[in-house]
Amino acid sequence: MKIEHALADNIADVEKNQNFGFNCLHYSVSEASGSLSIMVINKLKTACKVRVRTIDAEAKAKTATHAGDYVALDDILSFNAGESSKNIKITIVDDDNWEPDKDFFIQLINPDTDEHLQGMDTRTKITIIDDDKPGHIYFQETKAISALASDEFAEIVIDRRNGSDGVVTVDFKTIELDESDHTASYNKDFMKVEKTCTFEAGQAQYTVKVPIVQHEGDEPRNESFAV
Repeated sequence: MKIEHALADNIADVEKNQNFGFNCLHYSVSEASGSLSIMVINKLKTACKVRVRTIDAEAKAKTATHAGDYVALDDILSFNAGESSKNIKITIVDDDNWEPDKDFFIQLINPDTDEHLQGMDTRTKITIIDDDKPGHIYFQETKAISALASDEFAEIVIDRRNGSDGVVTVDFKTIELDESDHTASYNKDFMKVEKTCTFEAGQAQYTVKVPIVQHEGDEPRNESFAV
């Protein structure tokens, strides 16, 4: 999927570069697309050269030690006389981890001086749209979960639904409800649990065990705590 925004035609001529430019100043591309084709315009249609270079922003180029979000490009385009445009191909890195949408830029540069070309149409922004589905986190049981006072643990199951791409975490904490007679108390009735639950890629369920404090004899009433 590719979406083009902010066409260069909407910029006044005096704000453009006289020799080179992008026909579109903002692209959005799905992470799963794999690549993106971008047109560079040779306005005078003369035999000439221009350098194109990617620039990191939130999106980072792939390196030997970092998977990155796209493959960096630093190349010189050579135009023949009469040739009005060339396309460059940008490779987008797809992964299974959910991330917010990220941007990077492509800049037109003077190949002799390595200076950025002047003009509002000499830089274009690329937004990579994350299409992974990390899912949503729910308690499996939406009503009260029961445990006997004689049980070693109360087990609370957490579900990950509507997708399981990438690693996600959720914080879990036990809470005393109030000071009424029917409230279970820390250390007396159950042990406090406070942890971060990590769902690995593809994992759809996580069980938290809350230790129940054992008592001699029967409990006189039902007692509750919250998570």
